[in-house]
Amino acid sequence: MSLAFINGVAPIVTVSGPGNIHHLSYGSVSGLTSTVGIMPTANEGTTTFVIGFSYTFTNYAFYWDGFGPAVWSLGDSIFAEPVGTSWTDATGLVWGSSEITLGVNVEANVTGALNRDDEVIVYVIPNLNDLD
Repeated sequence: MSLAFINGVAPIVTVSGPGNIHHLSYGSVSGLTSTVGIMPTANEGTTTFVIGFSYTFTNYAFYWDGFGPAVWSLGDSIFAEPVGTSWTDATGLVWGSSEITLGVNVEANVTGALNRDDEVIVYVIPNLNDLD
């Protein structure tokens, strides 16, 4: 069983078509303000993102607002699950958990969060099949 953000394991999100992946880090262990950001893709095909994290936060949420579907997987799991489509229906996870939940309402945590649009909140993997 894989645990989120432990031993290099992070959620991998695969999306189809252009759109934006939205990312929220909240629940700071040191009192820092939550961060929120958008990473766009104009790719008409498939884009693969690795969800970023910070040792400062314990909770994360993300959603996809693109034209095509989006799914996530974690570690060595063979399952791909749908990604949320808004902050009131986001995909949420807790540091060190093996569970990622669809349908989490994190809208209250977005209010007052520091904006990190187009900064390193997620990582794009150009072609997942080329990784060794």
